[in-house]
Amino acid sequence: MTTTMAKRCVPAALPKLAPMALALLMAAPAARAEWKFAPAVELRETWSDNVGLASNDKAGSQFITEVVPGFSLTNVGPRLKLHANYQLHLYQYSKERTGGTGRNTSSLNAGAQAKVVDDLLFFDGTATISQQATSAFGPQVNDNGYSGNNRNEVRTIRLSPYLQHRFGSTAQMELRYTRDTVDTDNRGMGRSDANSINLNINSGPAFRTIGWGLMANRQVLDDSIAPTSTVQLVMANAFYRLTPTFSLTASGGYDKFSYENNGQATQGKSWSTGFRWNPSPRTSLDASLGKRYYGNSYSLALNHRARYSNWSVSYGDSVTNSRSNFLLPSAIDTAAMLDRLFMPNFPDAAKRAAAVEAYIRALNLPRALPDSVNYFSNRYALQKQLQASVSFTTARTSTMFNVFSMRREALSLTQVDSALLGSSSGNVNDNTRQTGASALFNYRLNSRTGASLSATYTNADSNSLGKGSQNRALRLFLTHQFDQKISGGMELRRVRGSTFLDSGNYTENAVAASVSIKL
Repeated sequence: MTTTMAKRCVPAALPKLAPMALALLMAAPAARAEWKFAPAVELRETWSDNVGLASNDKAGSQFITEVVPGFSLTNVGPRLKLHANYQLHLYQYSKERTGGTGRNTSSLNAGAQAKVVDDLLFFDGTATISQQATSAFGPQVNDNGYSGNNRNEVRTIRLSPYLQHRFGSTAQMELRYTRDTVDTDNRGMGRSDANSINLNINSGPAFRTIGWGLMANRQVLDDSIAPTSTVQLVMANAFYRLTPTFSLTASGGYDKFSYENNGQATQGKSWSTGFRWNPSPRTSLDASLGKRYYGNSYSLALNHRARYSNWSVSYGDSVTNSRSNFLLPSAIDTAAMLDRLFMPNFPDAAKRAAAVEAYIRALNLPRALPDSVNYFSNRYALQKQLQASVSFTTARTSTMFNVFSMRREALSLTQVDSALLGSSSGNVNDNTRQTGASALFNYRLNSRTGASLSATYTNADSNSLGKGSQNRALRLFLTHQFDQKISGGMELRRVRGSTFLDSGNYTENAVAASVSIKL
């Protein structure tokens, strides 16, 4: 009944019409003018003393030959902005392929934003393919893509047409439909599809002293493992501006979830009160406290951008699940940090995104810091996350630091993770805490040569079992641009960790050399 009602809320043809509209925009002359397609291939030779990231007593060394064909595709036009970066990693081993290693992996990061009808109908979408950690208590995803120990491929796609309209200076409205899919190659995680409708109405410039807003959201989640669930949220908010830079805020609403559990509340009233401070366009602070159906709730968002640095601190709690975190990653996004740093030099968002992507590829930077704090689970959980990051840039260097602490308390039934975890560790994700820190330093010796040094540390504890594991990684990477189309790199890497899932410690030392050719 719930699924049927949700489908009635959205025209059945809408998920098909959105890609068709995007295709028509791509064919338009204004969209075709800025298309850029850049194929490339990378050749890499790696020696590793623990190819499968096995426990130290089972480690074995090998040479791994890696061929990486790929491409980047961009379009920056008046009606369509699109970017796509894809790589296929093919691995060949000098000895017999051992357990815990793979033949190939893929990576994709794509997104599009389009104006379908001026000042009315818009569309945005994303698609990703990535390698993600299956458990928080095993080897984490580093730059050893050939290892399949404790990792699986995750594929996501999100399509979202939406309407925007301004009612003069009185209010502005957005009505958004989103269809998203998360799929993995792990039979215990499976595939899930969600249909969501979100309505936001906010006061306009006419309300300068007292402002208001309304939000309503409904999501229906169909899962191949867990039962169908729904999320319904309604909230009204208001602010009172005491000074041009300081406002008091308040909100009230109702949350309703339908996941299966052991009888605890899954719905209830919500409220919060707080303040917003914007002393300058470069600095903002939002803070609030309140209650949700699961207990006390707090939020904090502090951002400060100086000429050569960027500072960020955030805290939040919410009911979520792993699939939502795969669609909206919990890790610190390297591209997002660089985006803020590059903003003064690249005001245009599309050109800035291209510059950030080129910078990440030139120095072979990790996509996130740490690479992953998410893990596989089909359960809903109360997630409380604190993150702090700072980045600096000069003419020759860029430096990034990040610390985080995340706690998850499972809310829905353990049984939906039985195929994923097995009977021996079925309660491992009941109550988890992950903490970590990372640092990344880049130095450009000259216009052709650069170096990057990164270090990460993560600790994961299962409070329900009283056990934990740690992971450490240290990586040095040197790059050199031989000419406009050919670049090369050298890498030294050391990875260490402990895991209670197989009661062992693991260590990997690796050295790699690579050549990248733009075709």
